[in-house]
Amino acid sequence: MFKLTQALKFALPFLAVTSVYAASSALEIQARANDSAQCVVQATPILSFTSSQWIWTSELTSPDGSAPIGSRAFRKTFLSPQGKTPSFLTIGFASDDEATLWVNGNAIVTQVGWENPGSYCVSLENCDCGFLIAFNATNTGGQAGLLVDAVVTYTDGSTSPIVSDSSWRTTTGGIPNGFQQSTFDDSAWETAETEGGNGVAPWGHVQPAGAAPQSLATSQWIWTNEPSPGSYPIGARALRYTMTLPPGHTSGTATVMIVVDDQYSLYINGRFIGTGTNYITPQKYVAAFQGPKVVLAVYGENVGAASNPAGLLASIQVTSQDNLSYCSNCNSVTYAITDNSWKAFPGPVPSGFEQPGFDDSAWPQAFEVGPNGVSPWNTIAPPTTVTTGGTPLPGAPAGSA
Repeated sequence: MFKLTQALKFALPFLAVTSVYAASSALEIQARANDSAQCVVQATPILSFTSSQWIWTSELTSPDGSAPIGSRAFRKTFLSPQGKTPSFLTIGFASDDEATLWVNGNAIVTQVGWENPGSYCVSLENCDCGFLIAFNATNTGGQAGLLVDAVVTYTDGSTSPIVSDSSWRTTTGGIPNGFQQSTFDDSAWETAETEGGNGVAPWGHVQPAGAAPQSLATSQWIWTNEPSPGSYPIGARALRYTMTLPPGHTSGTATVMIVVDDQYSLYINGRFIGTGTNYITPQKYVAAFQGPKVVLAVYGENVGAASNPAGLLASIQVTSQDNLSYCSNCNSVTYAITDNSWKAFPGPVPSGFEQPGFDDSAWPQAFEVGPNGVSPWNTIAPPTTVTTGGTPLPGAPAGSA
């Protein structure tokens, strides 16, 4: 009896907590269902930068638009029209040279370079009528700029645009602590300087991911950093690229366009995707994945009787879903190309390199041999049909199931 009494004393509080949790979860599910019933579900808007202005601080110098090296903070506070409830924010940006985006104090994504901006969906279910967009933008030398296009979608299906312009707040004093929080006071900050619309030099016309068909136009041929670029040793090499999805995005689809001189096997998050053996003809693969990270691994092999040119050329477009959103099709589109942000191991292929948990932190950056069209390769056109099936190259890993 004593043991039974003691067991009940332990179990009853646990059961009570479990019951409260279950009731709370049930109420939350019901509340979400009720709210969802009042939503007009909208597709994720396509961004364009058409009305956006490149902006920076007043530190810009004429006539070339150069700015001091360093990081600068940018903020835009948005208040929804009366009677409107925000559902989600679709936002894309380009930064010369890199930037981290926050929404309501939450870090969303860090993007390096301005040539291939992504399009990101951020749930606004709990932000009432207003929210804050903030950037930590960094100039590593020369010209500097930030270009932003965003659309707020409301629960009734209507939308409001937000673009980078002279209404944004910025500061020349570095990055203040807590600047990304909505409670931060930016009233003493200056307004941003505009540098021209999308298409202005030196950046030219910039398009967010998803606004135009995927291609290989801006991709670089890459390989390892071994001596004598352009005449690489015979044998296989391992190359990797890791992409982190926006917060709340845990699954999606990756579309990969790829070609290797001379042949390759491709893996996504450890799973074998396909093999190509003709460096003139690229392949296109579409594969579902589970996040929150997407790791592309390539077993690339240079064949022949003696050292000769070798390279990997690819582009990757990832569409991911915010599984926590119940009032929208909250999709983000992230774009990547082969460039020196990839890792390439200059030696025999390490065991397990294709697995997402493999540590490539000590690997050197890939070497950029040249852009699409560089000699000895002709311009590689994007493939139009999806490749399926195939087996790994001899010596390449089988990949996980």
